[in-house]
Amino acid sequence: MFPLLVALVVFAVAGIAGTALLRNLTAESGDLKQGLAHLASVRWRDFTKLVLQAMEQRGYSLVRDDDGPADGLPSDGGDLLLQRGNERILLSCKYGNALIVGAPPILGLGKAAELRGAHAAIVVTPGRFDDEARRVAGQQRVELVDGAALWPEVKPFIDHDFSADAAPQGANRNTAIAWGGAAVTAGVAWMLAQGLQTAPPEIVVAKPAVAAAPAAAARRAPAAVAPAKPGNGLIPTDPVVLERRRTETANAISTLAGVDRAFWSTQSTLLVYLATDEADPSASLCPLLERYPELAASRVQLQPPAGSQKSVRFRQCQAY
Repeated sequence: MFPLLVALVVFAVAGIAGTALLRNLTAESGDLKQGLAHLASVRWRDFTKLVLQAMEQRGYSLVRDDDGPADGLPSDGGDLLLQRGNERILLSCKYGNALIVGAPPILGLGKAAELRGAHAAIVVTPGRFDDEARRVAGQQRVELVDGAALWPEVKPFIDHDFSADAAPQGANRNTAIAWGGAAVTAGVAWMLAQGLQTAPPEIVVAKPAVAAAPAAAARRAPAAVAPAKPGNGLIPTDPVVLERRRTETANAISTLAGVDRAFWSTQSTLLVYLATDEADPSASLCPLLERYPELAASRVQLQPPAGSQKSVRFRQCQAY
């Protein structure tokens, strides 16, 4: 009964939560899609006014031309000069339906901003920028704002609520996915709950301790006190264990007198850099290699110090 109850609770919670999550994701996606479609459908001047309102939220104000139009927007769709304190930027609005802005409009924009007394430039579009445009912008002081990033900034200044229009498309499909996932989750929970319902442990009655016979105690004593040796004659099959033993051995050899450092150049060749010409750590490093059977027959390359006239020497502690 308990596993079934757990499965039902998990099924209900997961189904409700999954349905709500998918509904929110679908609504947000639909809101963004309809919002970008709206931005691409308005006139350039209306689009630019929305962008200016978003820039005002960033603290920028439009630098107006006394000889220009009353709203400060150039009739030729040119770039705008914005100011925030002592900072000036050049705002360029690239407008169009499903627009993909490439590198050409970005080239030289940083220089154009400097000529107009601006410190940087911002390029805004309801579409998106291709990879080349982003690369060129990264080489200049140019910020790129595509439609997905722009929509949250301009949405508060649009009277229409697009989220209400973004009715969840494919609601039945999302519901089926949510409750299907809930059913799978509930099945897993049922199996786990079944596993927890194990038989009660048996009651073990402690027996009084009986003194072991001296002979039996003597036979058990060596096995109890004999220390475990690293090299037990068995080669492990786990690559992680093998690599750990190789690293451990190289680190130990690196601490020997006359050794500068040691590392494995291949799985069967240990490269040992000597600290001096006279150093010969063979007698000390062989016991370290022989601790592990897979390393005992390794080829040891003794490398003399840099600038030494001596040649490289090779050792092998055990034959294959």
